[in-house]
Amino acid sequence: MKPASQIPLDLSHAPSFEMADFIVSSSNEAACSLVQSWPEWPGHVVALIGPEASGKSHLAHAWAKEAGAAVFGADTDVSMLQPGQAVLAEDLDEQGRSEQDLFHLFNWIKEISGSLLITSKTPPNRWVIDLPDLRSRLTTVAVGEIYQPDDELLMVLMVKLFSDRQLQVDMTVLNYVLPRIERSFSAVYDFVARLDAAALADKRKISRALAKSCLVKAAT
Repeated sequence: MKPASQIPLDLSHAPSFEMADFIVSSSNEAACSLVQSWPEWPGHVVALIGPEASGKSHLAHAWAKEAGAAVFGADTDVSMLQPGQAVLAEDLDEQGRSEQDLFHLFNWIKEISGSLLITSKTPPNRWVIDLPDLRSRLTTVAVGEIYQPDDELLMVLMVKLFSDRQLQVDMTVLNYVLPRIERSFSAVYDFVARLDAAALADKRKISRALAKSCLVKAAT
């Protein structure tokens, strides 16, 4: 008789935003090098772009910690920032700010020779902007792009995510999953969470068969 499945608890697995924990591969090496070249940034402004769950936040917050940067959120006013302070503006293209607000921020960074790190899904020079002066500023922003992961990064990411959850997974399972999983960061995050929940619910060890069933569910 098959034992009843448990309802898995939604336990949080807080990610580490330390620079030492950022996984570097060919898909993000150039972007990582650009961010780490601070404070010698061209024009004092860098935009970090890439798909969802690509590691933008990890790299950005690791830099912010090392630079002592202030976080420029949706409710932050430029007047709240301190002269000489480095600034991190995550998802700046989605904060709903006016073009005048954005222009004010870029002017402030230029006036104090500060540093501004932006994260967004698209390069600033592709944002739809009407204000000519702001549009001109955005065309000069240096861009570091994080691309979809290669096999090396996917494998290391899976190992790290399982390790974060204190799960032991045989390499034969990972080698089975690697060529069959969707080639994206978000797919790997979702798969690891799904496999962890399935193993807990059925009180089973993580095996190739269980991994296969989770891959099938993800595809349906």
